[in-house]
Amino acid sequence: MSIITEEQFNLAFRRTSTTAFREVFHAHSQVEITYIHDGYGQLITEGQAFPLEPGTLMIFRPFQLHQIQIQVTKEHPFIRSVLMYEQHLLNSHSRQFAVSNRFTMDLLGQTSPLQPIRLSASSPLVQMIEQFADILPTLLPHVAEEDTRLFLLGLLAQLRYLWKDRQYPSSTALPTGSPVLHPHAEAVMQWIEEHYNEAFRLEDIADTLHLSPYHLSHIFKKATGTTIVAYAQATRIRHACVLLTSTTHTVPEIGHRVGMSSPSYFCKVFRNATGTTPHQYRLNVQGRG
Repeated sequence: MSIITEEQFNLAFRRTSTTAFREVFHAHSQVEITYIHDGYGQLITEGQAFPLEPGTLMIFRPFQLHQIQIQVTKEHPFIRSVLMYEQHLLNSHSRQFAVSNRFTMDLLGQTSPLQPIRLSASSPLVQMIEQFADILPTLLPHVAEEDTRLFLLGLLAQLRYLWKDRQYPSSTALPTGSPVLHPHAEAVMQWIEEHYNEAFRLEDIADTLHLSPYHLSHIFKKATGTTIVAYAQATRIRHACVLLTSTTHTVPEIGHRVGMSSPSYFCKVFRNATGTTPHQYRLNVQGRG
């Protein structure tokens, strides 16, 4: 049995930021579960925006493009607990834990973003995260290997209880959308999602929305903190990661399928975004890196 690496499982309890926090749009192969202990802001994901506040639980599917923006103050620093894990860690247990496996597949297979929920800090799920974060550094490698899988299975059971009864007293669904995301910024995201596999210019999006490229760029940057070009590249890289892990297409073919026909340019953009080459990324996800 191989030792679980940090890329396969990483848990940080009460990670704290004391300055303004705004991520770049990004996606990754791991499932991400983040709980906000303190901080107010917004989550932008797949063309939707959700308000964030203390007691918010977020779940991100593999390769789900997202960005978190937090307005940090002295009274409210950004404090969150972040769990990231590769779903394949539980594959060998899918038969023994069929109910949890089916729930996970249903949860991660949804086409729309999983909307954040409010969850009390005293809930069993948050308490489990805190307890395991405390004990994990003290475990021997072979013990950590087993306990990590048991922890993930227990966490999935807690999530299943929450989803089974959305009237669970300490959890409340947050609004499905928020006016904080400008409608033109949302329209840009939707347009890019529909056309990422084509070569296009900023003018093409602006013409569709009947705005000048300058005005549209200003609106998008103000709403998201990033440029339309950067968002388009992040979208293409997200889809490339999916193709690298789910198909046997060659790297040049995948680059072409995500709108970047030059293999060298595709590899350059991919490396800048992920820190590795497309080929090495494929090997890492397959456990052969």
